[in-house]
Amino acid sequence: MNLSVVQCEKTDLSERLISIIEKYKIDPGLINLEITETASISARRTLLENMKKLIEYGFSFSLDDFGKGESNLMYVVEMPVSIVKLDYDMFKAFFNSPKARQVVRAVVSMAHGMELKVVAEGIETQQEVEDMYKENLDYIQGFYYSKPLPVNEFLKFLQDKAVLRA
Repeated sequence: MNLSVVQCEKTDLSERLISIIEKYKIDPGLINLEITETASISARRTLLENMKKLIEYGFSFSLDDFGKGESNLMYVVEMPVSIVKLDYDMFKAFFNSPKARQVVRAVVSMAHGMELKVVAEGIETQQEVEDMYKENLDYIQGFYYSKPLPVNEFLKFLQDKAVLRA
């Protein structure tokens, strides 16, 4: 679930999310909250306090768009995230640039050394999927699997793939 910069700045974010999952009896371990590097810049103390409370409750966090814009390696060090999502543009460059391949390999090695998972986003072909598995990426996301879907179509997609039981 993506969190906006504005949501990350709210002091009551953790209480609101916990209230919602308790109301609907959802296991917080099933929810990964994505923050962007931009979100981690402003109101850092508030964000870190909310993240701590939510992690203690069972949520996990991803750092989205890593490598885009003014990337700062300290975000990975300071933010209590368990997943790093490399930017879409980095993976597109990976397939065309030896330099980008080295950057992706270095980030994957660094993340795994920190016991973090890495997501490849924007993967569109079988060959790209195979290449990402060769690079030891933990998760693959992209149009290869599905384009964004409305809720009802998404639930059907999950049922068809035997991910969700009816």
